[in-house]
This record gives sequence, C-alpha cells and structure tokens, in this order.
Amino acid sequence: MRLLKFFAVFLVTAILIFGFVLGWNWKSFSIFIENREALSEGNEWIIKTSSLRGLSEFMGENPQYTSVVSIVADHPDSSIHYNPAKPRVMGTTANIFVLAAYSLLFDRDDFSPETPIRWSDVSQYQLPDVDGSVHRGSFRTGTDRGWINDGELTLHNALRLLAETSDLALADYLWWKIDPEIWDLLKTDLQLESTEMPLPFSGLYLAISPEIQNRSVPEIIEYWQTAPESDWREHVTEQSRIFAEDSVRREEILNYMNRNRLGNTFIEERNAMILFPKTTAEEITGMLQRLIEHEIINENISQTLMDYMRWPMERQPGIERDFLDYAAIYDNRMGLMNGIDFGTSAYTGDTTVQAFFLDRLPIGFWFHASGGHMHQDFMQRLIYDPALIAQMKQVIQQ
Repeated sequence: MRLLKFFAVFLVTAILIFGFVLGWNWKSFSIFIENREALSEGNEWIIKTSSLRGLSEFMGENPQYTSVVSIVADHPDSSIHYNPAKPRVMGTTANIFVLAAYSLLFDRDDFSPETPIRWSDVSQYQLPDVDGSVHRGSFRTGTDRGWINDGELTLHNALRLLAETSDLALADYLWWKIDPEIWDLLKTDLQLESTEMPLPFSGLYLAISPEIQNRSVPEIIEYWQTAPESDWREHVTEQSRIFAEDSVRREEILNYMNRNRLGNTFIEERNAMILFPKTTAEEITGMLQRLIEHEIINENISQTLMDYMRWPMERQPGIERDFLDYAAIYDNRMGLMNGIDFGTSAYTGDTTVQAFFLDRLPIGFWFHASGGHMHQDFMQRLIYDPALIAQMKQVIQQ
C-alpha cells in the first residue's frame, strides 16, 4: 500500500511538473511541433560542416544559396568571385546605407551627432518575438557602456549600437528620422545600380504575415514579385507607419503577434524574405573598395562610415592578433547568414574587402551553422588564413 501511495504521489507530481513546464513553454513547444519537418532540412550537411572547410564544401556543392566576393586591394589577381552577380537578400547588412545616410547628413550639418534620442521611441518599432532578444541586448549594451542614461542616448551612439548589434527597431527608428528622398540621392552618389535601398524591418515583417495581409505566403510572394518596386516600398513603409502610429491597429497587431508571432512557418518566413531588399556581392564590394579609398562621396563621409563599421576592433577580444584594421556588419536570421567587411591582415599588411551571402538556406542546416556564427569566423579567416583562401579557390574551380 505504501509503495502504491509513493508511486501515486510520484506520478501526480511528475504530471504536475511536466504540465507546468509544458504550459509555461507551450508557445515554444507548439512552434517546434509545427516546424518539425523544416528542422530536418539540410540535416545531411550538419555533420559535414563542423569546420570552416566543411562550410566551404557546402557552398561549393550548393551554389544556389551562395555568393562570395573577396577582393585583395593591391592584388586583384588573388581575389575570389563566386556567384558575384546573383541578387541576394541583404538583411541587416543594408544598415550600411543607414550609416552612410547619416554620415552624409552629418557632413551637411542637417543633423548633429549629439541629437538626443528617447529609447522608448525606438522601442515603438519592435515587433513581438522578431529579434526581441537583440533589442533587449542592444539596450543592455548601451546602458553598460554609459551611452544610454535616463532612457536617452545621442544619435552618434545610436549609430554605433546599430553597426554592432543590428537592432531592427533601432534601424527602423533611424530610417524614419530622415527624409525618404535621401535613398534616391544616396543610390546615385554611391554609384549603385542593382542594389535596393533599405526599408523599415517592422514593415517588411508585417508585409509577409499571412494573417495581417489576409493572403497566404505564396500569394504574398507571387503578388509582390510581379508588382513595381515602388509599390512594394510604399506598402512596406505604410505597414511600419501604421504599427508605430495607429494606436488601435497597433494594439490588434500586438495582440495577434504575442500569440502567434507572424503566423507563418519557418519555411514560409524564409521563402518570403526573398521580398526583402537585395544587392549583389559584386556591387557591394565595389562600393567597399571605393570606401576604403575614401571615395564615398567625400573623404569625411567615408571616414565617418568606416569608423562606425570598425566596432569589432574595440569589441572582439584578440582580434588585433590577426588584423591591423577590421570593420564589418553581419546578419543572421531565418535561412540567412551574411556579412560585409574590410580588413587589413596583421601578417601580410594586405587589405581585403568582402561580401558573403548565404540565403534561403535549408532550415535545419541554418540552425546548426548560425548557432556558432560560422559566417563571421569564415569571413575573418578568409582575409588572413592562406589555407582557407586556397580551399575556397579550389571549391570555385571544382
């Protein structure tokens, strides 16, 4: 009898604990169940890509996902070009244009770097469960460094945070603070043809939510891929404006997203990101070449932009062992890993500019590779590691 009572108590306790844990994490559990097939995509590559060599082999066998351009400034014959002209989703690497816009506006005295910003105004653009941890981390980083005091920070420090953290809400706030006409001007001044200028991320994500748009994800993709780019930009901008300014609609969106996030699967979200602004590795590295030569509009603007991108030299421990200079903007989101950078090798003194894009990746593979930020390590080593450089050239030849 005592034994039966013991097992009964044990069983009831176990059920209660399991029920509590499951109930507490029900949202995460249901997301996992809904996407269990997606999480198996690309699993055959997980064991093979435990090293950067394995990652390079993945790129060689899956060119549909990959674009890499790595140009050594004084030795162009040593450069790497792999699918250089394929349009690729930029993600937060598009923030280089936000940084460039403010560098231009500072140079024209249209804005002061000391202009104060309320963090609560920035948070107005944060969508529930869409890089929310990055936004919270951005606030902690700014607070720990003394950049955010009493809920305020300067425009200059906001741009420093943006370059390092790629905070979507901060990118949106900064996007909305400037005249949209700046993007046409900037595209001309930066000598860009195929690159699409940035859009507010809140609007982009709301525009691919099937519930909010009253269309399935395939219908959203089909409709906007055939529509004029100007219509898409206007639609995305309006979605962001409504979320930030229309209190009634905002509350409806928040209530829905707190329960369902975007309301799409991992695969649908990855596929719909094809609508996000794109560039080519070839064109963006051409811009980076002009940047390191101080030819982005003028020398002062080039220097300001480069300084914002140089955050790794201050924040990544030990980076000075391999680099005399290094600057980057990275991204890592559903099915996408990318980055743009320039760096001067501490071993050779050569300066390299790079663009690295992996987009529309198999979901299971992406979870594996993105967890360790393999793309960041790959890009840095591609500047100074002769073995990886030789490996990547061999991949391209094959």
